[in-house]
Amino acid sequence: MDNYNSDLSKIEEFVELNGKSLLEIGCGDGRLTALLVGKADAITAIDPDESSIEAARTNISGVYFRVGSGEELDFADGAFDIVLFSYSLHHQDFTRSLAEAIRVVRHDGQILIVEPAHDGEYSRLVSIFEKNESQLLRKTLDYIASGAFNILRNDAYCVPHPFADEKELYTYFTKQYMKEKDDNALEKLQLIVGDKKTNRPIIIQDMVNIFLMVPS
Repeated sequence: MDNYNSDLSKIEEFVELNGKSLLEIGCGDGRLTALLVGKADAITAIDPDESSIEAARTNISGVYFRVGSGEELDFADGAFDIVLFSYSLHHQDFTRSLAEAIRVVRHDGQILIVEPAHDGEYSRLVSIFEKNESQLLRKTLDYIASGAFNILRNDAYCVPHPFADEKELYTYFTKQYMKEKDDNALEKLQLIVGDKKTNRPIIIQDMVNIFLMVPS
């Protein structure tokens, strides 16, 4: 379902990956990581979920996967040319994680942050199940834009998420995000999807932010 090609194109627009060492924070099961293979010289990818890391190791070669959190990186100072937060910064203590990213990136390195907009179509669907999702995204994006960091460039772009039909869409979101029974979830999903439910495929658009930061 997920389409990360839009992310890869934007990442390559913002930074030169060739010949670089890259740390991806919050890689999940490696769906974006897989597209980065062969682009960067060396890739290390971490995620706090052990099952996701095991799935990534099974399906993707050429990447050093390990369980870990951006809040406490087990790497030496200046170990990487590029640090990438892939849809993950709002899921952790962003102040600690950005401080750690600055520590482990080289003095002339780059930090890329990819974060969904709080009011994007996909984010609104996630917010049905993750009640604090929108608030966390707002706080994270506000912190990035606070002026405390050396932001060289930023942009916003759309990422399409195609679903074959209503059943696939509802199954995906309930399986991925529903942690407890919610009888009203289907109704809320239908309200956001609206007239798109008759489309084949159903395309859920998400607005995504990307920031290029350098150590100050």
